[in-house]
Order: sequence, then C-alpha cells, then structure tokens
Amino acid sequence: MHPSNPLRYDIVMATRNRPEAVELSLPLILAQTRLPERIVFVDSSDDPEPIRRIVEAAMATASVPMELHRSEAGLTLQRNIGIARCAADVVILPDDDSLLFPDAAAEIMDVYERDAAGRIAGVAAAPSSRPPEGVDIGQAAYEAEAPSRFGIGEIRQRLKSRFAGANPVLIVGRRLNARHPMPEWAAARDVVSVAYMTGFRMSFRRRVLTEGFFDETLRRYGWFEDIDASFSAMRQGRVVAAERAKIYHHRHAGKRANGFTMGRWAILNNAYIILKHVRANPEAFPAPGREVWRLWLFSLSRALCYLPGARDRFGVDRFLGSLAGLRSLASLVRSRPDRLADAYNDVVRE
Repeated sequence: MHPSNPLRYDIVMATRNRPEAVELSLPLILAQTRLPERIVFVDSSDDPEPIRRIVEAAMATASVPMELHRSEAGLTLQRNIGIARCAADVVILPDDDSLLFPDAAAEIMDVYERDAAGRIAGVAAAPSSRPPEGVDIGQAAYEAEAPSRFGIGEIRQRLKSRFAGANPVLIVGRRLNARHPMPEWAAARDVVSVAYMTGFRMSFRRRVLTEGFFDETLRRYGWFEDIDASFSAMRQGRVVAAERAKIYHHRHAGKRANGFTMGRWAILNNAYIILKHVRANPEAFPAPGREVWRLWLFSLSRALCYLPGARDRFGVDRFLGSLAGLRSLASLVRSRPDRLADAYNDVVRE
C-alpha cells in the first residue's frame, strides 16, 4: 500500500555502556528499505566516548540525520528525552541490541498507513529466532545473554506456563485492548492483537506519546516499562503486532542490576503497573478486588519460579529479592490511587 501522503517515522534508541551492541544494530537501521527521518540516540554510558565515536562515524556517511544526547541513567527517562526530539508520525524504539531485518520498518509503517482511521496506537515487530541474513552473530563484539545452566531455564518456563492463565499482565492487557476493534484487513496482512509489546520491538503513533509517556517512577533499567507503555497506549487505540516485521533480539549479556534488585523489581514493578492501570480504567475493571487477588497469587508464583535458579549468588539474591517484594506488596495495594507512585517510591527507598 502506497498512500499519496505516506507517514514518516523517527527512531529513538536509549543505550548505556553497550557500544558493541550499537555497533552491530546501527548498520541494520541504516540498511532499512524504508529509512527513518532521523535517529535519536540517548546515551547514559559511564564513558560517553565510544558511543560518540560510533555515531559520528555513521553520521559522516549516512543520509539519515542523527542526534546524540547525554542523559542520566534510566530507560524511561532516556526514552522520554528521545521522544521529545521527534516530529514524525510514528516513533520506533528498538533496544540497542535489536537487529532489524531489512523490511522491518517498512512492514511496521504499512500497518499504520492501512489504518486510515488511526485506531491503531502501537505496532510491535515480530521476534525472530534467527538474525537477519548476512549478520554473523558469532563474530559479534559482545557475548549474548547465555541460557540458564542445569536446565533451570526449562524448569522456570514450565512453572511460568503453569501459571500463565492467571497472569494479570495478560488479563489486563487483553481487556484494555479489546475496547478497540481490530481492522478488517488485519488477518490478511498477518497483523494480530497482543496483550502488550516487549521493549525491543515497540513503535507508537507520535500523537500517543504525550509528555512523560514512559513512567519515570520506574527508574534505571525500568523493568516492565514496555508493559506500562503498551497499557497507556491502549487508552487511545489498539496495540497490535506485524508478523511480517522481524527483529532479532541479540540480548547483551551485561547484568541489568544485582540479583536482589532484579527479584524485587519482578514483584514491585509488575504490581505497580497492574494497580495503576486497573485503577485508571474502572469501566474495564468493575471488580478491582478480583484483579488484586489475582496479582497476589501471581506474585507468589513468580517468586517460586526463581527458586530453581537459586544455585549461585545471583540466583539466591534474586529469590530473596522477590520475597522482599512480596513483603512490600501490601503497601502498594493499600495506597490510594493518587498516592500509588509515592507508595512505590517509599518502598524502593526502604
């Protein structure tokens, strides 16, 4: 589909201490069959020089304008800074280790352009199990995140699958999204509804991205900020996935935080987001107590999923952090809707 007035898109990439990832992902953005209007980098690296050199080298030969901004560390903060620099109709927000297939952006933009009524608020790319053709990840300058040892990853996945039906994230996302109709042409174009978008493959209409769209209450790595953003976008339209738009997530092996913090975030960030959106959408959740009960049960199951991995210091700390999150969960549940962010911050400061 080629409309007479095609939509434009910008790219925002937040990065921190991972120049090797940017060095691998940026050439694939510049090789898209449909190029962006601009690429905005927001870097919070301890040493800014490596990213600066990569971006400046690319700017010397690329036809796409690029901007590089420095920022304090914080994924939500960095993304908001980048979004504020965008003016195109759509903003695509790949991670620094997202490897885009050549037609990924074109397929995403095709969905937005077919949606002439503007009912689609966000479009996710589809995760690929292999990298784009010609990209030798074996020669990558960084090591991707390794699978869990001792078959622990498989055990965790089985436990997660066991509790998936009660996952409040999936239930809330599907209910929020169901308020908006799916386009009639969606199935023919391999476009499907999703409960939320994962961070490495997100895009949004620019009009959806109001000031402070990414919730800066979720600091640093901001785990589950992609779920929160998806739910926020669902206030204005449907969130879908374009199955023909492929991105391979060559996840950088760098630890996002220590084990205790990761375990605590797993409980508290999830709870904060669920409570925030259930309370903000009473028409979709007329019995919020049911969702809170489901949240308690799922939080407990998530902590139990970390128990098989408690075989090293990180795994033990992560399990203990999840228990600490469970102990603090009541503070969030008891808070008034207008005090939820304050309650979260109080718990984090403890």
